[in-house]
Amino acid sequence: MTALLLSLLVSCRNEPKQQTPASEVQSSAIKDTIADDKDGKSNTSMLTPREQKLEGFTFRYGYTAYDEEKYSLSNPGYLEVLKANKVVFKDKFEGNDEPYITSLGYHNLDGNKFVFCLNYGTEACDYVQTSRYYVMNEDGSFRYINNYSSFTGGDHYASQHFSHIFPNDSLGKPNTLTIVEGITYHDHDKPDVADTTHITFKGNAFTIKKLTDNLSKAE
Repeated sequence: MTALLLSLLVSCRNEPKQQTPASEVQSSAIKDTIADDKDGKSNTSMLTPREQKLEGFTFRYGYTAYDEEKYSLSNPGYLEVLKANKVVFKDKFEGNDEPYITSLGYHNLDGNKFVFCLNYGTEACDYVQTSRYYVMNEDGSFRYINNYSSFTGGDHYASQHFSHIFPNDSLGKPNTLTIVEGITYHDHDKPDVADTTHITFKGNAFTIKKLTDNLSKAE
């Protein structure tokens, strides 16, 4: 799978980069000195913390450092969740481009749980977009679930994609968040491949079971 990712990303580097639209967030200025990027332009925009309010919590997130030449797609980032100005959950990630949060709403996952994603990256040839899935339990505790990515490359020869299915969806399973990942070959010279993962909840815990492993064998 690693070889496929590299071949897809390398083969269309001349395609224009299109910025992923970010959700509406509130930004606050930072006081620290901002390093310049390789073009001599300020990275202020990427280093400015983002803030968003959801379900009575304040979500703060952004990058602690940003340099596309030094870090490439792995700029160090953070997520903090606050309640009454107190941090109740924190996480780290490595990414690029504008981060933003999308709410996936409440779902019956052995209890009424709130699910959201922290997203970053770009939907364009030669670039990867990633979604990190999180859950808020009924007691207000948070847990990171897993991350999934999509990209297109190889002069649009193939695309990797993913989608989620909740219990109340037509193909849903009780107490289970289902993730379907796939690779589509646009020239149709190879059969498309897909994998299904079941993330099954029991109380505040969950188990991840990948039913097949076709994507890792793709060429």
